[in-house]
Amino acid sequence: MQLSEYCRPFIRANKPWPKFPLPIEASITWWQNWIIRTPPINYFSALRNELPQLWIMPREGASNSEVYKRLVLKGEVPNPSDRDSALHLNDPDGFVVSLVDHPCGTFPVIDINDQIDFLNVVRCLAYKCELESIQESVHAQAVSGLIHWGLIKMINKDERSQLIILHNAPYSSLQESVVPGKPTWYQWLLLSRRWRLEHELTHLATKLLAGEMRLNLFDELIADTLGMLFAIDTFSADLFIKGLGISVDGNLKEGGRCHTYIKQLEQKDSQAAIKFVVDRAYELEELLSTGLLRSERLPLLKYLIRQQLDKTFLVASSKLDFYIGNPL
Repeated sequence: MQLSEYCRPFIRANKPWPKFPLPIEASITWWQNWIIRTPPINYFSALRNELPQLWIMPREGASNSEVYKRLVLKGEVPNPSDRDSALHLNDPDGFVVSLVDHPCGTFPVIDINDQIDFLNVVRCLAYKCELESIQESVHAQAVSGLIHWGLIKMINKDERSQLIILHNAPYSSLQESVVPGKPTWYQWLLLSRRWRLEHELTHLATKLLAGEMRLNLFDELIADTLGMLFAIDTFSADLFIKGLGISVDGNLKEGGRCHTYIKQLEQKDSQAAIKFVVDRAYELEELLSTGLLRSERLPLLKYLIRQQLDKTFLVASSKLDFYIGNPL
């Protein structure tokens, strides 16, 4: 990918927004009913009958296999051989399904305790059961456009699902000692879930409101800003940069999240993108800390999706009066 394409604005950045809150979709009614009738101990075993991707143990070439075509693309019932070779969880009790509300809608969330279980579920649902490499500091994934046979059967053949997958771990593998307020380890674990959930909800919101949910450093800045503010009531550029795995000299740490978001760029363009996101993070911290930019969820999101990774954040323009310092 060219750097200019990587840094371009969201395709619908300036389109009008709908009225909030949005109405509940038929797909969420399905999830509500499913949660009511499904005992928590059966969440995983019951859900893979609707999301047959979860029958398949991730492996190379899985998305082109006959079993994937039968179970996922055609919605066939798994045969004894499929069941014998199926994905199994290390901690089935640590697989929890819930619904969360956001102005942009209600979304199903899967919380997972075991890291290996988390990686396998993400590979099944986000990567079509392929053995995708996932950085060790990644503990969440928003998925959109997911084949879901429960929804297809209830609504129509074109219906697709969105959901969020969360691993119960410190955010971006950060130690509690670097977090403002110096929380205990247990407090940091709870705050991490708040941050992680709001981060993924923001990705889904940008898809709805700005037309895209991109694997991109600017999208990470937006999502981490909303997530950090929701969890710890402040935005720290230093903490954001540490969470990406960027060192003080601009180099990347092994296993850092940043690798995920620049792998489509050439090395020189990757370095430019990293510098851009560091610069934007410190600009954003200044705008928020001085009160020039509102920290409320929707006004801040509206401002951020109209900015660009490679351009200094605007602070003095009549075009911004609509969402800086004034009501929406």
